Amino acid sequence: MNALRPRHLLACALLLLPLAAGAGTPTTFAVSAGSFSAWTIDGQANPPLTLERGRTYVFDLTGVSAVHPFNINTSNTTGNGARYNSGVTNNGATGNTDITFVVPLDAPASLHYNCGNHAAMNGAITVVDPVVDPVFANGFELGAGRPGKSSR
Repeated sequence: MNALRPRHLLACALLLLPLAAGAGTPTTFAVSAGSFSAWTIDGQANPPLTLERGRTYVFDLTGVSAVHPFNINTSNTTGNGARYNSGVTNNGATGNTDITFVVPLDAPASLHYNCGNHAAMNGAITVVDPVVDPVFANGFELGAGRPGKSSR
């Protein structure tokens, strides 16, 4: 068995770097509820959100009134009966409590965010697979002279 050469170690590090980056710094959304007609997320009214499986997202609810519980749901509805709780911490929170969502790898492709009390305060969440670095998209194997080819 051959020992790993320095260039193979570098290749391993480069392969793992995108995985570490995806799990790294969370993406934070600034959420406010200025009225009963829409959530404002990062300055936009009820914007559609696209989240990546395996990444972490924080919904910063600083100052959101208790009459506007922020839910991540499986369907576009008010109340708390359709909450999607897998990977979600503090679902239904208000005020100075953040909601953290570590999107599971098996999360459904379609979710929603809703106010627990006001039907007009809602938006679509599309869940997508992580973006694969194109360098590794076609099968990379250590010890190979070319991507996708094994040197057995």
